Amino acid sequence: MAYISPQHRHIQAGVQATRTNPVLFSGMLALGLLLVLIFSSSALTATAATDGHEKNWTCNASFQLVDGECVPISAPEHSYLTGNSYGRGWECHYGFAIEAEDCKPIRLPANAYLDYSGGRWTCERGYTRERDACAPIDLPANAYLTDSGYNNGWECERGFVETQMSCDKINLPQNAFLTSSRYGEGWECRRGYLKASQTCVAVQIPQNAHLNYSGNGWDCNRPYEDVGNTCHMP
Repeated sequence: MAYISPQHRHIQAGVQATRTNPVLFSGMLALGLLLVLIFSSSALTATAATDGHEKNWTCNASFQLVDGECVPISAPEHSYLTGNSYGRGWECHYGFAIEAEDCKPIRLPANAYLDYSGGRWTCERGYTRERDACAPIDLPANAYLTDSGYNNGWECERGFVETQMSCDKINLPQNAFLTSSRYGEGWECRRGYLKASQTCVAVQIPQNAHLNYSGNGWDCNRPYEDVGNTCHMP
């Protein structure tokens, strides 16, 4: 005996009951066809089947696409599912890091702490990273600690410049001022002066000229033009 699905039995019953009413019969027939379409669509979604054309479906949460099929995501210990059907589909808990497709606890060295992500560590203030450890910073004279666990971990105080892991006093020439940069000589000439070796010399402004925007040179007044370091009418 051929198998008749519950949906088809429902349709046949509706046909028997409504043969004498064409309007009701048409409505019941449309309802039956709709149920068949829904059942067919559900079967396709459940099996993730395709007919060789471009697919228009994605795997449900906790499943991922493997060789055209949706398979359950296997998450290691100390991890959680992200709900994404792409990628791994899981991430490690705070304080754990991915290692060979497992979540291993982060080995925290002395004088270090986990950063905000929970997947890396940073040295405490006063220590600097050296490979997989935090070494104490050797603070030179006239220097102060910074919040960085990298590089030197310190900067020279104002009025001093870093030279070969030490802080040397800046010899400030006349008509110069200290800068906040930790690089270079640590000073710049005042406006109207030009750096020449380790001194600041006054800018010589010719007639019909004025200091330029940067203050270390000059430009001709309009409509004069620069001709041989002088300003002449065009």
